[in-house]
Amino acid sequence: MKEIVFDSFKSTLQEVKILNNIVVKEKISKSELEDSLKQAQNLLFSSYSSLNIFAESVKSYISVGYKITPFDKKEKKQISKIEAKIIYNKLLGIINTELEKDIIVPTESLILQSQVSSLGLAFISASIDENLKNFNDELNIGKLKSQELSTALNKYFAAIIGYIQDILLYDIYLIFEKPEITYIQELVFTTDYKKEYIDKWLNCTVTFNELRRNKRTDHWDEIYKLDLDFEQTEKIENHQKKLFNERIEFEISSVIDDFDELEEDVKKEALNKEIKLIQDFFNSNTSKTVVKRLKNILSFSKPKEVVIEYDNILRDRLLLSDFNVYEVGKSNYSSVFVASFFMQYLDKLKEYLDTLDDAVNTNTMINNQFQYNVFKDLLLVEELEKRIAIEAVEYRKNCDDYWETYTFDPTYFDTFISGDLYNVFLNAIYERIKPLNDFEINKYLTLSVNQFKTHTPTKRAEEFKRIYHDTYWYPNYMEYNPNQYENKYPVHVWKHYKNHFQLFKEATENILQDFKKGLIGNARKQELIERPKRKVKSKHRSFTYKKWQFESTNLTSLKDSLIRKKLIASDTDLKDFRKAFSGEEIEKPIVWTGNISELSYFIKQLHNVLKLVVDLKQQQWAVTINCFIQENGEQYNRTKLRTQKVPATSKNIDMALKTL
Repeated sequence: MKEIVFDSFKSTLQEVKILNNIVVKEKISKSELEDSLKQAQNLLFSSYSSLNIFAESVKSYISVGYKITPFDKKEKKQISKIEAKIIYNKLLGIINTELEKDIIVPTESLILQSQVSSLGLAFISASIDENLKNFNDELNIGKLKSQELSTALNKYFAAIIGYIQDILLYDIYLIFEKPEITYIQELVFTTDYKKEYIDKWLNCTVTFNELRRNKRTDHWDEIYKLDLDFEQTEKIENHQKKLFNERIEFEISSVIDDFDELEEDVKKEALNKEIKLIQDFFNSNTSKTVVKRLKNILSFSKPKEVVIEYDNILRDRLLLSDFNVYEVGKSNYSSVFVASFFMQYLDKLKEYLDTLDDAVNTNTMINNQFQYNVFKDLLLVEELEKRIAIEAVEYRKNCDDYWETYTFDPTYFDTFISGDLYNVFLNAIYERIKPLNDFEINKYLTLSVNQFKTHTPTKRAEEFKRIYHDTYWYPNYMEYNPNQYENKYPVHVWKHYKNHFQLFKEATENILQDFKKGLIGNARKQELIERPKRKVKSKHRSFTYKKWQFESTNLTSLKDSLIRKKLIASDTDLKDFRKAFSGEEIEKPIVWTGNISELSYFIKQLHNVLKLVVDLKQQQWAVTINCFIQENGEQYNRTKLRTQKVPATSKNIDMALKTL
């Protein structure tokens, strides 16, 4: 293990030496600065860099046992103080060998504020400054000028040197020796915590934890005393509303996860009951039973006030400053917060319910209306016509009734007929002939093959318009009065069916031949040997970044950011990554190393919310599973992708997408 410490330290110093030569160089090209900055960035923040391997090996082998780790119950071997001193001196020797003098100067003395400060030395471990981490998350190297690159490189280089010196001091030297400490004269002062809290409101830097600790303080009473201008007050109000919404999201995520634990057959019923419960409450049902059930979801008091605030929110009667998380001077949630919570929770429940319905309707062929017994008296061509009519009606109603979700796609039926319908058609033949004897199978398949000759798309075009009409009005009766306007849609659908008619005809003929050869049927007790499923060619092969022509270099920054956040494989090639956003056919899919909910959120933000790519007309999930694969090489499930909730790491993805 000691060899890892020494080898990784030596490799680190070699990289430090290269960076130092660049930092002290007077004249340097922009490309050299960019490369050096990326090297420094990688050295500090990559989990696989020699510096981070050195830091981890020191903590795992040398300082373990000397740092308090209350949650680590596993006993680990401690090295002696003598061993620590030997390792420390050997590391100093490596510094003298690898680097010029005064680049890294190990610190063996400290200047502290007071004797109280020294009590915490045993708990300190070397770490990278949080401000630099935030700076790194927002850094876009490709957009920096030469001077900015030089300044950033100096900042990173100083951080690397400081980090190494801190590791040597806090994680090794303090084990066997106490440093010389100089104390600054102690200042006597008392902290005005209330003023400090109000100042943070003025700067809009209050966190939710600080708000919770000071919930009994009426911050607006103090803020109004300051007589601020409208613009400053509005900023504070918006910051409060941001904290307000974040807390609601937190509470909702903690309760809605419970539905994931339910079995599929009871999940829908439970969602409907919860929705009805909240709707009854908002309709002024404040009975003890209703309120008690709601309190199991979120603890609150004064239910009647909550209903009143619900009405006030609906009618936009509240000011931004009214959106307080807690009641003024108290520790319980405010009535405005509770009303807002249940309003947003109700929306989430409805969305959840919709995702269940979407999952059921994703492949409409498995819906009850497409079950075998509906078509048992039909031969294959008539069955095919009826299936297409039912899908046409369903698709039109979705586009009419749910126009915010469904946008009419002129190519939808081309994809549907040659893909989902074709696969279900093959399976339906097997299901139909399975209970039949050989005589019945032969009769059914022979008549169906003949029907493909008599029921061609040209001969059946007018009849399909009637089938579509009757299906649309089912179970009601409506007299069929054909007109050009009403028939435009079924004619459009029939055109796509006509294009793929031969595909279904050949499939039926092949199955009849398989039967005659004894490959299927009761005599052999073999299952139907299906033809390979036809691969559906999508016109959308990848995403198309809207700024591709002028700002495609942004994709480089996006790739780097996703790798740093461990969302895509670290060895992702830039050429392959850019291809996924070019609108062209991809050669190699991107390996997504994050979880499925992170990929789902990434695509929703990229395509639906921020609209950074060209609208794919509901095909974004099909393109996603074409462009991204799991770490194990398996393809993602389209339905599961679409129905994921917002992950806890959503801010990381938002930060990465800012590069575009």
